[in-house]
Amino acid sequence: MVSIDKYEIFLDFDFKNLIYKGYEKIYLSTDNEVVLDAVGLNIISVKTDGKNIPFKVSNNQLFVQTGKFDGVLEIEFEGKVKERGLVGIYKAPYDHSYIITTQFESVHAREFIPCIDHPAFKARFKLSVKVDKDLDVISNMPVEDVREEGDKKTVTFQETPRMSTYLLYLGIGKFEEIKDKLGEVDIIVATVPGKISKGKFALDVAKKIIGYYEDYFSIKYQLPKEHLIAIPEFAFGAMENWGAITFRETALLADDSSSVNQKMRVASVVAHELAHQWFGDLVTMKWWDDLWLNESFATFMSHKAIAELYKEWDFWGTFINSETSGALFRDSLTTTHPIEAHVTSPEEIEQLFDDISYGKGASILRMIEAYLGEEDFRKGIQIYLNTYKYSNATGSDFWNSLEKGSGKPVSEIVKDWITKDGYPVVYVSVNGSKINLEQERFYLKGNGKNTVYKVPLTLEVNGRKIIYLLEKEKDSIEIGSDIKNIKVNINRTGFYRVYYNDLSLVFNSKLSHLDKWGLLNDYFNFFLAGRVNYTTYESIAKQFMKDDNYLVVDELASELYYLWRVNRDRYKLVYELLPYQVKRFSKKKDELSRRTYSYLLNTFAFVDEKFASGLAVAFEKYDTLDPNVKEAVAIAYAVTYGEDAYDDLLNKYRSEKFDEEKTRLLYALLSFREPYLVVNTMSLALTGEIKRQDVARILPYASYNPYSRLALWKWLKTHMEFLRSIYAGTAILGRTLRSVIPFLGLNNTEVVEYFTTNRFPEMEVEIKSGLEILDSLRRII
Repeated sequence: MVSIDKYEIFLDFDFKNLIYKGYEKIYLSTDNEVVLDAVGLNIISVKTDGKNIPFKVSNNQLFVQTGKFDGVLEIEFEGKVKERGLVGIYKAPYDHSYIITTQFESVHAREFIPCIDHPAFKARFKLSVKVDKDLDVISNMPVEDVREEGDKKTVTFQETPRMSTYLLYLGIGKFEEIKDKLGEVDIIVATVPGKISKGKFALDVAKKIIGYYEDYFSIKYQLPKEHLIAIPEFAFGAMENWGAITFRETALLADDSSSVNQKMRVASVVAHELAHQWFGDLVTMKWWDDLWLNESFATFMSHKAIAELYKEWDFWGTFINSETSGALFRDSLTTTHPIEAHVTSPEEIEQLFDDISYGKGASILRMIEAYLGEEDFRKGIQIYLNTYKYSNATGSDFWNSLEKGSGKPVSEIVKDWITKDGYPVVYVSVNGSKINLEQERFYLKGNGKNTVYKVPLTLEVNGRKIIYLLEKEKDSIEIGSDIKNIKVNINRTGFYRVYYNDLSLVFNSKLSHLDKWGLLNDYFNFFLAGRVNYTTYESIAKQFMKDDNYLVVDELASELYYLWRVNRDRYKLVYELLPYQVKRFSKKKDELSRRTYSYLLNTFAFVDEKFASGLAVAFEKYDTLDPNVKEAVAIAYAVTYGEDAYDDLLNKYRSEKFDEEKTRLLYALLSFREPYLVVNTMSLALTGEIKRQDVARILPYASYNPYSRLALWKWLKTHMEFLRSIYAGTAILGRTLRSVIPFLGLNNTEVVEYFTTNRFPEMEVEIKSGLEILDSLRRII
């Protein structure tokens, strides 16, 4: 058994040639030889007390023949900075310059230094970095000392608390910063030169969020400072390195010229990553099986915090629309996995970063909180964090803490939902004064192996709220009087779908906007799964065509646009919705309505050429437009003018400084009716004009364009190995293909043949998911 106390690391960087020399002291004790993870590193020597020790490097591991040992290992090694990949230590270019940055979750610290790259092997880190004198250096802790030596300097950082290797961070380059304080804690936003002007919004959000968490958890933020760093090339949305959180620029930068959607996204991602400073950094899962302990909590807590601090944004509406919805869809596939999943290989670990670990886990937490009550739930969380701080925990540690905090026998319910995959559809039928209930596992493909869940039902019957634990396949509730109205899964706090025998009793109820969203979302998915026909779904959709709530209209527009993309000649209800709602929402001034107006405009501009031609004239004044309508105007310009608009849009894309603006224009460049123009845009990725980080994110958007799918398929097939190389070491491309395959394969049998005859181990699960969704869509085409 090995126990590591501390890593003392000195790194000497050649910034120009992207190489470094490393000298590492590891303070440890062991009963036998030491086995360290080391990938792509050149190990020069291993010593103790100045004497060489025999070692060998094999299968990405460093074997050191120490025997029983308690002392300091000294390792000299050399490393390289990656020029193409986006994990480990890599080059992130911008404006003819670059920074060096790191991304270690889940198993990439081993590409930086020799270490035991396992979340349970927490240690303290003392880092010193030698760089050119004119460069800045950022790490987890504040700078302790700077010593100049000729044209270089050595920057030494304060020692970290005990933490996992994947949370270590190093950034080298030119940075601009703005700072503020919360008590004794320095809060700092850092960007590459020229972009700090959009950093203040995130700084203000961070101050509020940290204060909220300190109060909610009754545990202070533990480090002297918190950096929020915008990285010019970043594969993920953000990464919770303790004290040095990294973000892609569109997840951190916003100001008054940003859209409502952009500001909400920045606030949400900042809140998510700051939640990790407690859930993930202070208390860490023992192994990646319990990744949900990190991600589910950060997702749930970020929405809880924003909902409290920015009430005008109605963030529980955003939660069900962005987190619960995606998780319900992903969990209805046969390729799903339990929230607590058993993984061993790096490929398996990376594929856990999905809608289940984030959205489903967070939705289950919301369901349990509704069942326990907010205060009992909070007590359980505080017990969990205080018991396991600076160490590691498992799922059972968490649900036992909840039970201790609430005094309620909740552990069996939580365990049931954490260890079983899938979820039920609950059939509700009414007979006089009796409610008959039946549960069955919901599958998108129609049917499969059944599972019985412990479902904490919330019902409102004749205006009275009832909480009932459904533990059997079939059950009934006697109300005592004739049932005149009913709704089940109040405000969608439960992770299940509801099928009603008599919908009139539901429409007799007082439905909140969350209830309406649930009804629409459930019956849309029942249609995709073949449980109801289109006529039934359409009749429910028409009930809400003139609703005036942002969430209801968002959901309905999204569903009808999805069907239009599947078969634009058959599914035309979107043309009835958009003119009415665009006109209505154009007059609303609140932020949520402006966001919905933006989405409606984008959709209308793409599906309706007549509407697009009227909107396209506004492109002349693009720079002065309301940021919420810019994307729609750019899309309309592409749809209306085709080839004649391409150079204008491309030049505008090239001239923009901020990624928020570039992304809008990129979507317009993928909205052309002419297939070759869409392919030309995708090919900008091959030259680096489209950032590596953005390629996977724009592929689904491009696949939604029904006019260019065959051309896009040929491009994708041709450049598959290029795409795999960009996202090597992550599961990002697999998640992208899950969205892309169903649309590219609708009228193209070659897609299925290609993905069933070629093997892509790092994407295997999500490719199967995409093929399963494709089967479902072919039923309704």
